[in-house]
Amino acid sequence: MGGGGIGWDGFEHAAPDLAARVRARLESHRHGVLATVRADGSPRLSGLELPIRSGHLWLAMMTGSRKADDLLRDPRFAVHSAPDAEDLPDGDASVNGVAAPAAPEERAEFIAGHRFPIEDPSDMALFVGLIRRAVLARVEGDEMVIESWTPAGGHVTRRRR
Repeated sequence: MGGGGIGWDGFEHAAPDLAARVRARLESHRHGVLATVRADGSPRLSGLELPIRSGHLWLAMMTGSRKADDLLRDPRFAVHSAPDAEDLPDGDASVNGVAAPAAPEERAEFIAGHRFPIEDPSDMALFVGLIRRAVLARVEGDEMVIESWTPAGGHVTRRRR
């Protein structure tokens, strides 16, 4: 897939175990955190649902929202899982990449599979997240374990004390 990243389905195919654990963390809460780049270059953080289905990490928001404007101007993004415990027993997940506007057939697929009816799809900006890097960090005993995946470098595990 173009745009400098790979779709969720490509990540799942390349690193199925890591993709499953990152997905579990991203979907462990209704909302995660989306980072976009403001016009002045500073970061913007926003809450966002992070559904992963049909081989895509979906980024859906209101048309004309600041985060939609940010992604249309500069498609770079990062998403981060919501923490659920101080010791993060299942890890802390993040994904960064570029957002590609959804094609008409992708929009129809997203709308059909959404968890509640979307009354006015024309008021929705919808993007597909193309992954440049996925990371899952966790603590095991006295070590920090950081697993990362990139399309070029594959799955790498580092440990720090």
